[in-house]
Amino acid sequence: MNEATETGVVPEAGNDATATTTEPRTHRFVFSGDVREYFRIWIVNLALGIVTLGVYSAWAKVRTQRYFYGHTRLAGAPFEYLAQPLPILKGRIIAVVLFGSYLLASQFMPLVALVLLVVISLATPWLVVRGLMFRARYASWRGLTFRFVGDYGEAIRYFFLMYMLVPLTLGLIYPYIKYKQKAFVVDNHRFGGRRFVFGTDASPFFGPYVGAGLSLVGLIVVFVVLVMPAAMGAYASNDAQAEARAELLATAYTVTMYLAYFVAWTFLSARIGNIVYNHTSIDGHHFISSLRARDLLWLYASNTIAILASAGMLIPWAMIRLARYRADHLMLVASGDLETFTAEAKTDVGAAASEVDGLFDVDIGL
Repeated sequence: MNEATETGVVPEAGNDATATTTEPRTHRFVFSGDVREYFRIWIVNLALGIVTLGVYSAWAKVRTQRYFYGHTRLAGAPFEYLAQPLPILKGRIIAVVLFGSYLLASQFMPLVALVLLVVISLATPWLVVRGLMFRARYASWRGLTFRFVGDYGEAIRYFFLMYMLVPLTLGLIYPYIKYKQKAFVVDNHRFGGRRFVFGTDASPFFGPYVGAGLSLVGLIVVFVVLVMPAAMGAYASNDAQAEARAELLATAYTVTMYLAYFVAWTFLSARIGNIVYNHTSIDGHHFISSLRARDLLWLYASNTIAILASAGMLIPWAMIRLARYRADHLMLVASGDLETFTAEAKTDVGAAASEVDGLFDVDIGL
């Protein structure tokens, strides 16, 4: 699987002369990680993390990332993770202090917690740009590192200001916002002196988001029309059995809502992931992603059940399983020679933003 296989894909318009005279080749991403091998790394990371009260977590992250990067290959060459533990540890300390301050303030000083939340929201564009810079700078393939050159002004527009239009448009602008964010992320990445290009408009984003949104709204309407009146009537009747049935109904509805959200999130993860990769190219080479929502739903659900049933011991199995599935459903269609990429100047990037956005779950990934 590591070797390129020829396909009949027609080269994209606008490729250089070399690309147009070379028959495209399909290079599959290959993940060769082994559950037993990674379990040994994971269990040592877990033990040392507990013994050192979390200090070792930065080294654990580097070991984990290097394992998954190193076992992911494209055209026979592995990826590399180049970050060092100490900068990650410093960034993680900043993130934990910030997050801990927010949690404490939310318990004892709500006004201070609100101020911190506003500050974090205002800092989101900076977190996005610096986090992407860090992740790109310390990712490598064939000895060449990636770069992210995004502008803070654009990040402010797409990750902060545009959200103010969501309530004014009743949420209808949300798919467009996600489109602009994904385009910002892709278009500002560089590799080997070439830029990535996001080649679509916002239209493919509306179908998945509108479909998922309408499904959730439908369940909310069911709650307002059926569940809420029944529950209110039961409590008003002072009938213990009716109240018990109402509580059971409310619990069933809550579980249904969580399951519906899980299904909608999985559906969006697959559809949006495919849209982004299938419209991304670099120097005439383009990607093909074939994620399927039902496959991801089965993976996430079975992984979750396995992790809970094993008290967390099957986390390595779940991670390897998911990484292999994602690699198996991603390929690069090369319209020319992959050796044409050249090295670019490197500058160190701090890890603080990457750790903070990870802790606060800022959505910046592909």
